[in-house]
Amino acid sequence: MVNKKYLLNNQDMSQFIANGYLLLKPDYPAGLHQTIKKRTEHIFESGDPGNRILEQVPELYEIFDHPVVKGTLQSIIGLNYIMQPHRHCHVNMPDSKGQGWHQDGTPRKFQGWNHPWRRHHRSRMAMAFYYPQDVSTEMGPTAILPSTQYYDALSDTESMLGLPICGDAGTIAIVHYEIWHRASANLSSDKRYMMKFLFHRTEEPKEPSWNLDIGSADLWNQIGSTNDIDITRHPILWKSLWNWYCNQNGDSAVSQPDTLDVHQLVQELDQKTEVDERMEATYKLGTIGEAAITPIMDQLNNGISEQNSLNLSAALSAIGGPAVPVLTDMLRHDSDWWKRACAADTLGDIGKDAKDSVQSLIEALDDESDWVRRNATNSLGIISESLEDTIPALIRVMGDAQPFVPINAIFALTKIRKSHPNDNSLFKDVELVLHDGLKHQHERVSYYSNYALEQFNQI
Repeated sequence: MVNKKYLLNNQDMSQFIANGYLLLKPDYPAGLHQTIKKRTEHIFESGDPGNRILEQVPELYEIFDHPVVKGTLQSIIGLNYIMQPHRHCHVNMPDSKGQGWHQDGTPRKFQGWNHPWRRHHRSRMAMAFYYPQDVSTEMGPTAILPSTQYYDALSDTESMLGLPICGDAGTIAIVHYEIWHRASANLSSDKRYMMKFLFHRTEEPKEPSWNLDIGSADLWNQIGSTNDIDITRHPILWKSLWNWYCNQNGDSAVSQPDTLDVHQLVQELDQKTEVDERMEATYKLGTIGEAAITPIMDQLNNGISEQNSLNLSAALSAIGGPAVPVLTDMLRHDSDWWKRACAADTLGDIGKDAKDSVQSLIEALDDESDWVRRNATNSLGIISESLEDTIPALIRVMGDAQPFVPINAIFALTKIRKSHPNDNSLFKDVELVLHDGLKHQHERVSYYSNYALEQFNQI
C-alpha cells in the first residue's frame, strides 16, 4: 500500500472522471530516462521486442514503482491493481504522418482476444504513456481527446486537434483505457519513443481509494466549479461514475425530475445522432432505476440497432442490482446468442451487486456461443463471489477450444487470487492448470499462463 500522501485528492479524481487523463512528472533519479532510452534504442536494432520490452529494459520497473505513479493508479483502479502482460514501446519515426483517432481494443463485431464486448465506462483498466526522452510538439507526441473516454464513436474527427502530450523525459500520462488517442505526425528528425503499459483493477470499489474530502454536502458540484470542468456537460454520467468509485451505487441521481419520460429516452437512443446526446439519455435511464427496466428490455427485444443496444446495456449497468433478475433470465433463456452475450457482459459490469447471477454465469460457460462463454468468464472474474464454485469452473474452461476463453479465465483467476491473498486452499489446483497452460498450443495462452504464475509468486 502506498503512503496516503501520494494518493489523488477530490480535485484530481474529478478531473480524471471528467477528462479521462492526468499528467504526472515524478522525481526520478538523474540519468534513469537516458539509460532507458539508450537500452531501448539498442534493443530495436534487433527488432521490436513487443510485450517483452519490460524484460529487456528492467529499469522500467523503477518508473512504475515510483510512489506518485503507484498512488495515482491505486486511486483510480484500487488497491492490489496489477500490471497487464501487454505492454509496448511505440516508436514514431521521423517524417511519419501520424495516426487517426482510435480507441485501443477490438470491438465486439471483430474477432477479439481479451478485449471488451462493449466500451466500458467504469475504470477497471488504465493505461500509462511514458516518455524516456524530451518530447516536443514537432516530435509526434501521443495526443488525446479529453472527455471522449465514454464515447463509442466520434463525428468529424478530421477537425479534432486534441491535446498533445508533451514534456520532459519522465513525463507520464495516466489515461482511461477507452480514451480516444493517436500518434501525431513527427515533423522532426528524431525518433520518438513512448512506452505504453496497461494496468487492471482486481477488486470492485469498497470505498474511495483516494484521499476523499467529505466536507462538502454538494461535493461533485463544488469540485466541478473549482476545476474548470463544465459540470453541465455530462452531470448525470460523471455523478454516476463518481458514486461507483465511492461504492455508493444506490445514490446515482444528480436530479430525477418528474418530467423524465422513460419511453422517450429509450427512443432517443435510436434517434439521436450525436453521441453525447445518446450518452445523456443512457444515464438518465440509469437514474430512473427500476421503472426503466421494462421499457429498456422491450426495446432490446423489439428491434434497436446493435450499436445503440450497447447504450441500453450501459443504462442497465447504471441501474445496477434491480436489473440483475431480468439480465439473468435473458442469459439463461434468450434464443439470440448476442442477447445472452450482452447479458453476461452487463452482469459483470454491474459487479458485486450481480452476485446472485454467479451460478447462471457458471452455467453459461457451456453455452454454444463462444462470445457468451468469453463474456461469462470475464464477468465471473469481476464479481468474484461463490469462489468454491467459481474457481473450479474457471479451471475447467482453460480447456475451451476458443483461445480467448482460457485467456479470460487466466485473467479472472489472477484477479481473484490477487484480491484473496490469504485464501490459499482455494487455489491449490489453479497453479497446476497454469503450468499446463505453459504448454498450450496457442502462444498467447502460454504467454499469459506464465504471466499469471509470476503474479501468483508475488503473493
